Amino acid sequence: MPPKVMSGPRALVGVYDPSTGKTKVIGLFSNVSYSLTYETQAANILGAYAPVEIDYVGQNEVPITCSGYRVVDHGAHVDPAVPKLQDLLTHEYIELTIIDRQRQNAGGDGRIAKFRNVRPTGYSSGMQARNLTELTVNFVAIHVDDESATNNEAAGAANLP
Repeated sequence: MPPKVMSGPRALVGVYDPSTGKTKVIGLFSNVSYSLTYETQAANILGAYAPVEIDYVGQNEVPITCSGYRVVDHGAHVDPAVPKLQDLLTHEYIELTIIDRQRQNAGGDGRIAKFRNVRPTGYSSGMQARNLTELTVNFVAIHVDDESATNNEAAGAANLP
């Protein structure tokens, strides 16, 4: 029986290409981290020493950090889709996916995490003697889904016109 615990060698990172309808795997990254956090607010009333309730008031954007190796001719503006300065006004959202290649090879889509409405926010790189050059790309997403659930706003939530 194959292991159930996810490991780094099983993970692939891809960017969805709307022109082809396919996810293009980016083989640059050796580390991907992200977090989903909700805003809460405590309801404090007179006469009580502690909050009487804690309510959800919103979800924050999902920060994503991808680190890996700087590959010549595959910089941050190519594979990770960081927009160039002249393209900021017309750059569309992108979609990032983390794929479990073991599950994908078994016939499923292999999706572990899918980040929707993603904006690349920048990158950093540098060179050092006797080391591989690293590249770190930062993104923010509005939604993140995992293999067990899709995170969507409830019907009737406010939308931009």
